[in-house]
Amino acid sequence: MSEDENKLLPQVPVLSEYEVVKTELEAKIKKLNSITELTEENKKEVKTGIAEINKVKERISRYRIDETNRFLEYIQPYVDKCKELEKLCDTGLADIKQKVKDLENAEKALKKETVSKAFELFMATKDYSNFLKFEMFFDEKMCNKSVSLNVIQNQLETWYSQRKSDIDFIKKQTDDCDKVTSIYLKNGLNLTQAIETYQSQIKSEAEIAAIMASDVAAATETFEKKIDIVVTIKQLPKSKGAALEQFLNSLGVEFTVEVVK
Repeated sequence: MSEDENKLLPQVPVLSEYEVVKTELEAKIKKLNSITELTEENKKEVKTGIAEINKVKERISRYRIDETNRFLEYIQPYVDKCKELEKLCDTGLADIKQKVKDLENAEKALKKETVSKAFELFMATKDYSNFLKFEMFFDEKMCNKSVSLNVIQNQLETWYSQRKSDIDFIKKQTDDCDKVTSIYLKNGLNLTQAIETYQSQIKSEAEIAAIMASDVAAATETFEKKIDIVVTIKQLPKSKGAALEQFLNSLGVEFTVEVVK
């Protein structure tokens, strides 16, 4: 390390007695922990040993704090100057960086408009132009300078060929092509996923219909059970018997007549 580099670093003394202190501490701690049974006779010795170790710890803590403060006192001006220079880099370049960003955004917007017009001209004579929109094809990466218009044109031709193939398949191979196409256009033009989603919906609709039919059948069965009634008429003129029978027939219910004598 050169002298210039060394001047930037704080000269903080290290704990030169580290190994000695560590060895003595380990020996004292080991001796105290070797006492398996604490008695009144050895309690004073143990407490004295603990106090000595605590004093060593206190001195080490005080030394660490003092040296840390001295280090910070030395290094803080250096830190402040570094932050000042970093801030100068940011604030000094803010305006020119914004101008660069604005120019690049304008260039990207112009290229997006060019790509959009190329898309419209290409799709003008193509099938499914009413379905396939520019937003489905466009990717922000196309605005990068590294992507030429020729590359984008090739991407467009490939993209359209695949989309046309997918929609042709839907129209020929699915029962409800309009519904599958709608799902396809909304899910990011994923044919497999569109078919799976449609099949899942059909399955769900069938299950719901089955449940509703079951509920209706159960309700009907319950209703029919509720109108199973027995009516006892204590006295009925014979002239009214035929009228009662005719009324029950008009209700479409099964009934039996039992004469109680």
